[in-house]
Amino acid sequence: MTKTIGDKNLEAQNPHWLEWLTGLVSAVIVLAVVGWIAKDAFRDQDTTPDLGATVVTTEQRSNKFQVLFEVSNGASATASQVTVHGEILDGSDIVEKASTILDYVPGKSKARGGLIFKNDPTGRIILNVSAFNEP
Repeated sequence: MTKTIGDKNLEAQNPHWLEWLTGLVSAVIVLAVVGWIAKDAFRDQDTTPDLGATVVTTEQRSNKFQVLFEVSNGASATASQVTVHGEILDGSDIVEKASTILDYVPGKSKARGGLIFKNDPTGRIILNVSAFNEP
């Protein structure tokens, strides 16, 4: 309950030091967030994604081989419908192909997916990111 003397509110006249500290900390946090957003708005000039794919692991599952991969996006622009193709090579001959589409890869982030092959891809696989859309 609010402390009053007569019709006057005592808490409004003499705020506690903890109220001042809370207000100051809140103001600093708000200014830091606004500054961070402003920095990103003015410094990030990436207009297209910078995508690359790498193999994470290869596992045998149900008489097939599952290749888990990671697509990284080095730019701040987001990519959607990212198409990844994988090829198993025997010398220069293509033994098998597989492809998949990732829904999106955010800017400065990574996304994972998998390709499934009938043949063992260990040491003979090439991954390519071949297409994307702008969301």
